Amino acid sequence: MNILKKWFVAVFVLVMLFNIQHQVADAADYRTVKVVSGSSLLVRESPNDTANAIGNLVKDEFVIEFSSSNGWSHIQAGDVKGYVTSSFLSVPPSKIKIAKSKSGLVVKSKPSPSAPTLATLKYNMIVEDYGSVGNGWSFVQYGNVVGYVKSDFIGQAKTTTKYVNTGSGVIVRNIASQSGASVGSLSNGTQVTVHATLVGWSYVTAGDIKGYVVDAFLSTKKPVVPFNNINFNLTIRDVEKNEKSKLIQKLQDGRETYLIYETTKYGYSAELTYIFIGGQLEYISYDFLPEQDSYHTWDQMSTLHDRLHRQGIAEFGTDYQFTYTKYSSLHTNWEKNSYTALITVNDDNLYTSARLTYYRK
Repeated sequence: MNILKKWFVAVFVLVMLFNIQHQVADAADYRTVKVVSGSSLLVRESPNDTANAIGNLVKDEFVIEFSSSNGWSHIQAGDVKGYVTSSFLSVPPSKIKIAKSKSGLVVKSKPSPSAPTLATLKYNMIVEDYGSVGNGWSFVQYGNVVGYVKSDFIGQAKTTTKYVNTGSGVIVRNIASQSGASVGSLSNGTQVTVHATLVGWSYVTAGDIKGYVVDAFLSTKKPVVPFNNINFNLTIRDVEKNEKSKLIQKLQDGRETYLIYETTKYGYSAELTYIFIGGQLEYISYDFLPEQDSYHTWDQMSTLHDRLHRQGIAEFGTDYQFTYTKYSSLHTNWEKNSYTALITVNDDNLYTSARLTYYRK
């Protein structure tokens, strides 16, 4: 038991370090529409109260927020680009609308036909409509395209109900492309409302999550969903009743309970371990080399990690953080809504270990 405890403490420290460094590249350029909630708001050259004022925004004026940090937001409003106090911005209400102009929905930088064109969106594309700004214009967003369109050229979408039908779930993106920023994920069997389908992508809503998913991963009939063991609300009894793998051992050590199974994962034989502390599930671990001591070379370690890494991308998506220490360890880390997933290949005192661990957030 002491070996297990030491191993989980070591990996937990690694995860904490990864969390400090973690950045999701897809979200780096993501833009958020905000509205001025105060009576007026100064725009400054830099995020500092003493910086020069370069503009003044009024209540209910829309802005594009590029990023926020330490109480300041980097924004653009019209031709003015600078920094404002974040607390004076709020998220405006919006409605999901569909582009109904068959010649394309033209997005302008200002509510005027003579303003520069930012993009022309295809017929049946979905936009977030933040409301009318007068004179027949509406302020909308599609991914990172934020601007003004003629209100008559957008309308209500006819919706249908479908279900996520893929074992690993789906990534939801802000545009209909694999290059879009990830805005969330939906698990297998989740019911979604489909607002439109275009070139293999469907715009869906499910609770607070909304965006584009690959349409091939949806079906009209709810799939039979197998036991989802990556669920940190499971009790010890839930696992014992529903886990189909062969139970090897159940161990109790004070407040800690270990359920250890023989299984397969990513095409490898593995030991699957559930760790409960005080009856609450905290860790789920797959040990891919449970009985193998070896002098693995760095090339062999890298090859093993690469195989596991590719399987991890298929399960969790491309929003990962990769780090390594040559001749010693390789790690890939994913941050999901309710858990952290970590693939590790380590060499410690001539013993090579390879694990996938899920951690409760």
